[in-house]
Amino acid sequence: MSLTPPPGLASSHTSASARHRIIELDHVHRMARALTSDHQCQPAEGQSADGALIGNMHLQEAQPGLFMRLNRVRKRADLMIRSRIEPSLKIAVVWRGEPEVSFGPRCHALKPGRALCIALDEPTEFRLNSPKGAHEHSAILTLTPAWLKWHLNVSRASEVMSHMRHLAHFHWWPSPRLLERLDTFSRQRPTSPAQRLGIESLALEMISECLAAGPAQTGAGERHPPRETADWKETLEDWIHNGEVAYQSQAEIAARLGMSVRQLQRRYRDAYGQTMTQDLRRRQLVRAAHLLQDRNVTVEAAAEMAGYRSAANFATAFRRQFGVPPSQRTVIDNGAV
Repeated sequence: MSLTPPPGLASSHTSASARHRIIELDHVHRMARALTSDHQCQPAEGQSADGALIGNMHLQEAQPGLFMRLNRVRKRADLMIRSRIEPSLKIAVVWRGEPEVSFGPRCHALKPGRALCIALDEPTEFRLNSPKGAHEHSAILTLTPAWLKWHLNVSRASEVMSHMRHLAHFHWWPSPRLLERLDTFSRQRPTSPAQRLGIESLALEMISECLAAGPAQTGAGERHPPRETADWKETLEDWIHNGEVAYQSQAEIAARLGMSVRQLQRRYRDAYGQTMTQDLRRRQLVRAAHLLQDRNVTVEAAAEMAGYRSAANFATAFRRQFGVPPSQRTVIDNGAV
């Protein structure tokens, strides 16, 4: 069963005009009521609600009790969003923008490529302050208690966590493939059976990656570093090849490897003969070049997967590395990259 957006809600198309459709706040209220109560979405005092949101947004019940919401929006006013969320497991992935959300007393800064999974065992107040001009490309999965019981045989959301308590959470790093699929589906409105099935498969892929990355490997909300520091190079190579390093700072990488930033930088230079910053930038550009050439992703998507917040900065770095702009990716020789 799917929840079709109310009449007038912005639909997703690939044309430029469709990407800038106005999303009326009344339609946002209607969609939110499927999963929340006491929902409020208001512009800051003195700002108009007309055209406060532009872009694409839709919600689908991928399976009974499993809801996927895809947002591809820009805020044209300072928005204050508040609601009361029913018990559920929430999984949020952001690939553009840095929204700060609060569940109960806890605030979480969501960053591109760094996802959040949080257990809500009781009704919880949710808050989000979105500044004017902010972009948000995100996917939010809601796993209701009924879905969790039927599919995972757990009675409460926190039972999938290492610490079984309300508001238990962990962060994880989605694969580039998942981010690419989310970006693609966020541009569409699922109107055909094939598209709705695609959303269902996407939701299940998101759950699978999240649970595989989280409970078995997390303690107090984050992944543990490798057991043996000597394994750092092999572990880091895995993260480079699957794209995780594009979404992490050197401090985050070092912490996950169980060493200081200075230690990591020294060991990297000794192992690879180059500074970590320069070599990782080169590797990410090489990876982006292959994505552009072999998988025909958009320049914007390749920029985000390479860790660039600006497609213009990505294009400049790409031209400096390869001597051609990303739009001429087909002329890049495999030996050059």
